[in-house]
Amino acid sequence: MLGVLKVGVSLALLGYLLFTSDLAALVNRMRSGDMLLLGGALAIYTLTIALATWRWRLLLRALGYQATMGHLSASYLVATFFNNFLPSNVGGDVIRVRDSSRLTGSTTASLAVVAIDRILGLGALYVLAVGAYVFGGRTVRGLAGALPALVALGVVFGVMAYVYLTPGVARRLMAVSRLNALPWIRERFEVAQGAVHVYREQVAVLWTAFAASVAIQALVVFYYYEVALSLRIALPLSACFLVVPLCTLVQTVPISFNGWGIRESVFILYFRQLGLSRDSALAFSLVGAGLIVILSLSGAVVWSSRATPPDAGPPP
Repeated sequence: MLGVLKVGVSLALLGYLLFTSDLAALVNRMRSGDMLLLGGALAIYTLTIALATWRWRLLLRALGYQATMGHLSASYLVATFFNNFLPSNVGGDVIRVRDSSRLTGSTTASLAVVAIDRILGLGALYVLAVGAYVFGGRTVRGLAGALPALVALGVVFGVMAYVYLTPGVARRLMAVSRLNALPWIRERFEVAQGAVHVYREQVAVLWTAFAASVAIQALVVFYYYEVALSLRIALPLSACFLVVPLCTLVQTVPISFNGWGIRESVFILYFRQLGLSRDSALAFSLVGAGLIVILSLSGAVVWSSRATPPDAGPPP
């Protein structure tokens, strides 16, 4: 039912945005795209997938689990496909947890790794957005809503960092909520805490993974900037470094089908403030997201080519 509601929200938003836009201008802009630059954008996004796979491998190795890049790359491609074709922002994470749990022998340990991986990525997005806001100049700092969004997100990430960096906080929260009285939850909490403890001890690994996350998210910004260039949209790179991360963070809120409709609305909001047309914002968003969807179809090929169906999985 929730999935149907998300699809409905996305269709309603997209329908409204298209109905109130100049469709002829939108089609002309999309048709005028430079195919060579779009090919470069796809190459950049392919590099982000490779680097994200390496980061995942690094986090697994920190816990003592060895995995080949080939195996993890195949799993990541499948996860990317499910992220784009399931009405959930974490559908691909479920695939990664399932695949890596065959390596770790524990679904909970695999979930902890993927959760750290995801948090590092979101944190990197926030760092890029703050950097763009501080150093992007008056035009970037003048974008309405940017500062309140950064402050709110800063509080969220600050709380998460406090819980992670301060030993015993998560355990006290478990005690206050009385969740530790439930054996099933308590056992899995201890497994997850064990993984977190290892990462606390291996500071260099965590910083390396975070640096990789910043590089990944910067490449995503350059991917969208390449899309803007291909569509002949005069989007300043400094603004791109703020708008793209903020939009990505906003669309993680699970109220639409993988951000469709929400993403376009946010881009229109900021493009207007930058003096760019509504049709350019829609073309930028639809082409950028559409190319990622097309690229993710390689994950469907990997999924369908798996020799045997998944087994029942390891113990939790």
